[in-house]
Amino acid sequence: MTWFTFTTLCATALLLRVVLLFYGEWQDANLTVKYTDIDYIVFTDAARYVTLGASPYDRETYRYTPLLAIFMTPNIYLFQSFGKCVFVAADLMVGYLIHRILVLRGMPSQKALWLDSLWLLNPMVANISTRGNAESLLAVMVLGSLYLIMTRRFYAGCVAFGLAVHFKIYPIIYVIPLLFLLDERYGDPVDWPQIIWSYRRSRFFLLRMYLKNDPSRLEINEPGRGPIVHKTDQQKQLSIESIKSKLFDIYRTAMYELVLFLSPTRILFGLVSGGVFLVITWAMYQLYGEDFMENTYLYHITRKDHRHNFSIWFYQMYLAFDSPVAGKLLSVLTFLPQMSLVAAVGIAFAKDVFFACFLQTFVFVTFNKVCTSQYFMWYICLIPLILPSTSLSLRWKGLGLLLAWVASQGLWLHFAYRLEFLGQNTFFSIWVSSLLFFISNCWIIVELMINHRFEYIYGKSGRIRWVWGMGDPGPRPSESSIGNSPSVH
Repeated sequence: MTWFTFTTLCATALLLRVVLLFYGEWQDANLTVKYTDIDYIVFTDAARYVTLGASPYDRETYRYTPLLAIFMTPNIYLFQSFGKCVFVAADLMVGYLIHRILVLRGMPSQKALWLDSLWLLNPMVANISTRGNAESLLAVMVLGSLYLIMTRRFYAGCVAFGLAVHFKIYPIIYVIPLLFLLDERYGDPVDWPQIIWSYRRSRFFLLRMYLKNDPSRLEINEPGRGPIVHKTDQQKQLSIESIKSKLFDIYRTAMYELVLFLSPTRILFGLVSGGVFLVITWAMYQLYGEDFMENTYLYHITRKDHRHNFSIWFYQMYLAFDSPVAGKLLSVLTFLPQMSLVAAVGIAFAKDVFFACFLQTFVFVTFNKVCTSQYFMWYICLIPLILPSTSLSLRWKGLGLLLAWVASQGLWLHFAYRLEFLGQNTFFSIWVSSLLFFISNCWIIVELMINHRFEYIYGKSGRIRWVWGMGDPGPRPSESSIGNSPSVH
């Protein structure tokens, strides 16, 4: 199919979104139920306050970074749908990043188009963006940071990641797989500044001094591994001193592994991306003070949302809404299983960075105390990057998983419609539907982990591994050779 190219796919995706934009304008003007998302109205109102020299937080329910309101000021100066057009452009940019990553990992361009379509021609994605939701902007930042770091555009990737975390705090969970990715195979893609050279010398000195503390008991078996402890029969006796000694050995080994893990490249990543986040956050704080911190970050930690949503926690929050102590306690406690699982899957699959990020996001959304349709965008943009590595039968079990996911949502929407438009009390039925949706999500998570083929990003030589094919005919894409022979300091 010579006519089926990436350009044709993007043109079709753009046409779909343009049609939806014009339809949305018509529906907003002629029907009672509006097409435009309420969040877009909030963005526009906040932007209007910015143009008047006021705070975007003067608009009630604005819970985002001021950068978004500033970015949306052309809604006031030019035309009101400017932001929607930007979100549509971001959709296409996400599609481009997906395509580039697939090709970089060896997939022929023609085959990659089918996976690109899962995002570009996805009606849910097109609907959410054209209704005025900003999640596609965040998807560009997240995929952009992964792509840039993967191709060893190190500083640009750090800046994109710091910006993504500022824009919406949840991408901080990706720091786990990203740090694991920056291993010896990744190498040192940039010249270190003086502060990192100083850290390298201090780190080397610490490791040497640690090993020389007791050379009769410690030796290096392999580079990159901790000391092996040799004990005499006398030391194996269960005495208080031997127990203390064993505990101290465990502590020293743990510290040794920790210092080894904190390589100069990983420290530089933390300094640059963390510095970008702190500088932007500090600037916004100087402009808008405590309102900025409360609405952008703190609100989402102690948030109590009694309105119906897909989360399994919403009904408990609804019942405890008039109890300030119980409500806030429940709001905080929901973080424990969520963040524990997010950290666990991030560590377990860290070297397969795209699968790790997908699982982390899917778990985060599934266990989150608030879950709405736009949150699905957070992991839908990663689905095309994990499907090539699954042995799951898409025809049978894969179709069953998809049907369970869609059917449980459909049941939830049925009861939500009866609540919102017919005025019936269906809160309990909505919660039961949320439980079914939660179970289907857990089933998806388990099946994907069981059927996933673990794929390192880099080979032992430091080159990006071609794991999804032999690429297009001709020379290897230039991006894959960027930093392919990483220097080692």
